[in-house]
This record gives sequence, C-alpha cells and structure tokens, in this order.
Amino acid sequence: MNSRRMTQKDVEREVPGIGGPGSDESSPDGQRALRLHARIAAVAVILSAFVTWVFIRFGSIPLATVFGVVAAISLVLLGWALYRKRRGERSQ
Repeated sequence: MNSRRMTQKDVEREVPGIGGPGSDESSPDGQRALRLHARIAAVAVILSAFVTWVFIRFGSIPLATVFGVVAAISLVLLGWALYRKRRGERSQ
C-alpha cells in the first residue's frame, strides 16, 4: 500500500478498473493493453525487417535504411513493453 495520501487531483485521475496514482495493484485491463502493445510492436519488427531485406535485395539502400530504422525503433518499443509487462505495470 502506498503511504502517501491521495489528493483530490489523484482521485479525479483514477480510472475505475485500472487504478491510478495511489493504486499499487496491476489490473487485468492494463496487462491486456501491454500485451496488445507488445504484439503490435512484434509485428512491426517482423514486417519492417522483411521490407528492409526486400529493399536491400532490389538495391534501394535509402529506403532500406528508413525501414531499418523503423525496425530498430519497433524493437526498442517491444523491449520496453515486455519490460513493463514483466514488472507488472499497468498501461497508461
């Protein structure tokens, strides 16, 4: 349990079923949102890596670079979502 008192502003920001600033519990809705976020990021990594490979095969290096950057960003987002899910955080 959190030792600080919740202010009126904290109570107004709290969403029923998800918790808020004063809530220490992880909700099923928040975990579901993190799983969805991780799945979308995983699909983005796979698709952008494939498109990068296709552009490299056709010799279009600038487009391959763009999609390679998208794949790297998606990989970072996937790692962050899995890290938050493992810690039991809820989605914001």
